[in-house]
Amino acid sequence: MSRTRILLIAGIVVLLLGVAGLWQWRAHERDGSAALTRGLAALDRGDARTARIELMNAIKGAPRSVVAREAQARALVELGDGAGAQAEAERARALGAPPSQTRAVMAQALLLQGDAAAALKEARGPDVPDTDLDMVARVTARAAMAQGDMRAAHNALASALSIAPNDAENWVELGRFRLATGDQAGAIAAADRAVALNPADAKALTLRGELTRAQYGLTASLPWFDRALAVRPDSIPTMEQYAATLADAGSAGAMLSLTRRILALDPANARAWIMQAVMAARAGKADLARTLLDRTQGRLDDEPATRLLRGVLNLQEGNAVLAAQALAPLVAAQPDNRTARTLLARAQYLTGDYAGAATLLAPVVAQRDADPYVLTLAARAQEGLGNRAMAADMLARAAWPVRAAADPFASPRDAMLADGPPPANATTARDNIPYIRALLSTGRTGDALARAEALNRANPGAPDAWLILGDTLGAAGRPADAARAYEAAANIRFDRAAAMRLAAAWGQAGNAVRAAQVVQLFLTQHPNDVEAQRLAAAIAMQRQDWRAALRLLQAVRAQTGDGDAVLMADIARAALESGDRTAARAYAAHAYRLMPANPMTADIYGWTLLRTGEKGPAVVDLLEKAVALAPGLPVLQLHLGQAYVAAGRKDEAKLALQRAATGNFAGKQEAVDALAAL
Repeated sequence: MSRTRILLIAGIVVLLLGVAGLWQWRAHERDGSAALTRGLAALDRGDARTARIELMNAIKGAPRSVVAREAQARALVELGDGAGAQAEAERARALGAPPSQTRAVMAQALLLQGDAAAALKEARGPDVPDTDLDMVARVTARAAMAQGDMRAAHNALASALSIAPNDAENWVELGRFRLATGDQAGAIAAADRAVALNPADAKALTLRGELTRAQYGLTASLPWFDRALAVRPDSIPTMEQYAATLADAGSAGAMLSLTRRILALDPANARAWIMQAVMAARAGKADLARTLLDRTQGRLDDEPATRLLRGVLNLQEGNAVLAAQALAPLVAAQPDNRTARTLLARAQYLTGDYAGAATLLAPVVAQRDADPYVLTLAARAQEGLGNRAMAADMLARAAWPVRAAADPFASPRDAMLADGPPPANATTARDNIPYIRALLSTGRTGDALARAEALNRANPGAPDAWLILGDTLGAAGRPADAARAYEAAANIRFDRAAAMRLAAAWGQAGNAVRAAQVVQLFLTQHPNDVEAQRLAAAIAMQRQDWRAALRLLQAVRAQTGDGDAVLMADIARAALESGDRTAARAYAAHAYRLMPANPMTADIYGWTLLRTGEKGPAVVDLLEKAVALAPGLPVLQLHLGQAYVAAGRKDEAKLALQRAATGNFAGKQEAVDALAAL
C-alpha cells in the first residue's frame, strides 16, 4: 500500500474520531452530564458561585437528576441562599432521594432562614450518613447558639472535632463560638489552628482578620482580608468584613470600591447598601443616605447600626417621632451606649417628652465626666418640667471648664441590681458585669472587687472580665494595678474601651509617657477615632506640641462639626500658639458665642484678643468674667493679671498675679516672672 494511501486513511480515521468526540461532547452538554462534572469539581474546590452556574446548566439538561439537585442545594447553602437550597433539597427528595442524603444540607438551609428548631430536627435525624456527621454537628452548634443553649453548642462542636480534628472548618466554628461567648483568647487560638491546618481557607483567614482587628486594630487586620480575597476573590463575607474595616479606618474610597464589587455579585446585598448609606451620611448627604438605606428593603432594620443611622437621619429631617421609634429599641438593648441614649433623649425632648428625656439622661448626668452638651440638654428637659433650680445646677456644671475623670457607666437597670441578691454563678460575665457595675455605683467597692476577681479567674481569656477588674481596681484607688488589668484586656482586644481606660489609668498612676504611647498606638490602628484624637490632642497640648494638637483637633472638628464650644476653644488656643492669629480669633469668638457662660470660652476669647493686639475694655471684661465664673483656676488669674498689666492697672495686676503664683499649674513660673517685673 502506497504511503499516500496510508496517510489518507489515517486522516480519515482522525476525522471520524474527532466527529465522534464532538458528537459525544455535544451529547454530554445536552444531557447536562458535562456541566454536572464541572459543577461538582467547582464545589469540591470551594467555588460555590461557579458551581451554581454549572449546576443550573446540569439541571436544565437533566431536570430529574438527584445528584445535580443535591449539589445545587450545597452550592446555594455556601452562597447563603437558604430558601433556594431548601427548594432544591425538597426537589431531590421528591425525585426519590432518601431524606438521609439531604439531612445536613436541609438543616443548613433551614438555619439560614432563621428556623433553628426545624434545623435541629433535621440535624438530629437518626439516619444521618457517617460522612455528614461533622457537618451536622456544626449545624447543631449554630442552631443551639441561636436558641441561647451554649452548653449544647459546645457539646456539638466537641463532637465535630472528635470526628474530624484536622478539619479547618470545625476550628473556625469553634472560634466563632468562643468569640460569641466572650472567650476572645480562645477564639484566637482556634482561628490560628484553622489557618495552620489550611492556610488557603478563606473562612479561616477572614475569622483571623476579624480577631486581629479587635486584638491589634483596624490597620493590622487588613493583610488577613487581603490573603482571604487572594484565595477566594468572590467571597462576599470576606468583602463585607474588609469594607467595614476600611470604612472605620477612614478609607472611604476603598470601602466604596469593595461594596460595588459586592453589589456586582449580589445586587440585593443589604450590608453593602448600609455601608454606602453610612458613608453618605458621614459626608452630609442625608438624601442619598436615605435612598441607599431604603435599598436594604428592611432586612437589617433590627441591627444597631441601622437603628442608629435611621435615628440620626430622622433627627436631621426634623422628624423626632420617627427618630425616637428607631432609637428606643437600640437603647433598650444597649443601655450603656451613650451616643444612642443622648440622641434618643434629644428626640424625646423635641417631641415634648421632657420627663422621658430627663430619665434617659439621668445616669449620664450622674457621671462626673458628663459632657457640656448632655448637661445642657438635660437642663433644658428639667426646665420643661419646671425644675429651674436643678436646670441651673446642670448649666453651671456644663459651664465648668474642667471635666472630671470618667466613671464606669451604670444604667438604671444596673443600679437596681445592687439591692438584690448576687448572681448565683460568679463565673458568668453576662450576669456579673452589670452586678459589679451596680456595686461600684453604690460605693460597695470591696464587694465589687471580690466579685470581679472571681469572674476574672474563671474567664482569663475574656477581655470584658479584665476590663471590669480594672474598673474596680481603679475605684479602689489602685491605678497602677488597674492599668495592668487593662493591659491584659488590651493584649486580647485592643478596642477603644481598653485603650482609653489604659491611658487614663497610666495617667492617674503618674506615667504620662506610657499613657501617650497607648493613645498613639491606638490612633495608628484607628486613625478616625474621635475620642482618641481628642485625648491625643490634650496630651500634645500638655507637652506644648501645638501643631500636632491643632492637626488632631481639626480632624475631630471635621467629623463632629462646629457645635462643641470646648473643642472650638481648644482649636483657638492651638491656633494661637501655632502663630495663626486670624484663625485663633475666629475660633475663640465662635466658642464664646456657643457658650458665653463658660469660663474657658470667655478666657480663651479674651486671651486671644490680648495676644493679637486688641485694645479697649473688651479684653479685660472677658477675662474678669472668666475669673468671676471660676476664681479658683490660677491660669485664669494669670491671663487677667497680664491684661491688667497691658492696660496699665498695676495694682490690680499685682493682686491677680499673686493669686496665680500661689497655684500649682504649668504657667506658675510665668506668673512669678510677671509679678517680679512689676
